[in-house]
Amino acid sequence: MFANKPIKIAKDIEGVRRSAFWHLSRRDHSELELLKKLQRKTDNIDWINTVIDECLDFNYLNDQRFTESFLRNAQNKGHGQSRIKQDLKMKGINEKLIKQVLLNNEFNYVDSAQQLLESRFKEAIVTPYLKQKAMAFLQAKGHSFDIITLAVESHNEHYPTPIFNDLNHACELLTHKFMECILEQKQINKALRHLTSHGYDYAKSNQAIRLFNKNIESTD
Repeated sequence: MFANKPIKIAKDIEGVRRSAFWHLSRRDHSELELLKKLQRKTDNIDWINTVIDECLDFNYLNDQRFTESFLRNAQNKGHGQSRIKQDLKMKGINEKLIKQVLLNNEFNYVDSAQQLLESRFKEAIVTPYLKQKAMAFLQAKGHSFDIITLAVESHNEHYPTPIFNDLNHACELLTHKFMECILEQKQINKALRHLTSHGYDYAKSNQAIRLFNKNIESTD
């Protein structure tokens, strides 16, 4: 791999100005972003302030425009409001502007979250295990609990809801975890957690454990 090129220090204000224009020609920046990048070019704060003021005067630098553009890009990536707010704060955007831009923006975060689920899950999200995975997946994208709940409900409308009442299937699940009769309370609790994580209710799980034990005893 090639090492990053050392940053060429600006010898005069023109060097700072060229750096600012180069960065802004590639994409919009927040004022804080550009400030940090220019600080790597020079420690002459007067040059930096002059160049930033020029960029603001000519509207090359505009935090509201940057925020609106950043918001659209983040939404296209499926990010939720909490992550968007956090990322904008890290870019130096003040809370008042963030709130204003979000308030004036119409976007369906439920549909966005549901589309993310569709890309990851090709079945109804009904077991505790799948719900936990879906929750963690969407939380990492910055979606709130309410949005996640509605997105999961919307996702499940497109898939048949499985009925977890097949005792033979439950016994098969237990054979992957246990080789002997499940008799001790610690093992019973472990078996119950395993089956309920796959969608079986408490009563059906207990029935499956009894059937599993009966099958084990009949083979001895």
